[in-house]
Amino acid sequence: MHPTDEALLALTHGELERAAAEVVRAHCAGCASCAARAAAARTEDGEIGRLLGLLDHPVPRLPVPAGRGAARRGRSAALAASLALLVAGAAAAAVPGTSLNRWLRSRLDGAPPTAPRTAPPAPTPVPSGPAQAASGVELRTSRSLVIAFAAPEPDGVMAATRTDRADAAFRAYGGAVAYQVGNGRISVNNRQPARRYTLEVPAELTDLTVTVAGRVVFHSTARPMPADSAVAIPLSADPGR
Repeated sequence: MHPTDEALLALTHGELERAAAEVVRAHCAGCASCAARAAAARTEDGEIGRLLGLLDHPVPRLPVPAGRGAARRGRSAALAASLALLVAGAAAAAVPGTSLNRWLRSRLDGAPPTAPRTAPPAPTPVPSGPAQAASGVELRTSRSLVIAFAAPEPDGVMAATRTDRADAAFRAYGGAVAYQVGNGRISVNNRQPARRYTLEVPAELTDLTVTVAGRVVFHSTARPMPADSAVAIPLSADPGR
């Protein structure tokens, strides 16, 4: 078993009993990791001693003049000494890896001085779901409807489905799409294409026309829409695709 930091520090200070000290020295002689820890403990202890040694000198005795000025100067000297002690203590505590630094961090973290700090748990990744509709529009329609796309989309597809709803619902997934609606027509400005669109139409709709850049790519009279499945309509402006 590797010796603890407290044991290595006690060995540095000569505070271990002879038998325990021999055990720790023997272990460090055969363990490079613990030998490095022992050397680091000696270095840290020397650094703390050097910092505290800056304060280890007698305070000069000054004659105490009579009057309020003497009391004020006495308070200034005491304040200066307190500040010097505070700075030295802060400097020692700020040295990474020192015993004082580890003790202070253990008090702040609420863990034992030798307990390793555990990393915070990694954030749980949020599962990615289906793409959300970037935009959409609904239009009350009766028997006929025209969907007019402003520009071709080589990889774009619109899925058209008959439903029991009373109006037509058009949705774009992604991109930046704008609409103009009126008189049984939905004009789609797809200059920034979404590539995937859906269209739900009432079951009684008999005439659906889809145009791309002014060219008809789908008409329900030439390609009837089934009642139980969607029709995939390519938006490449090529009716034969």
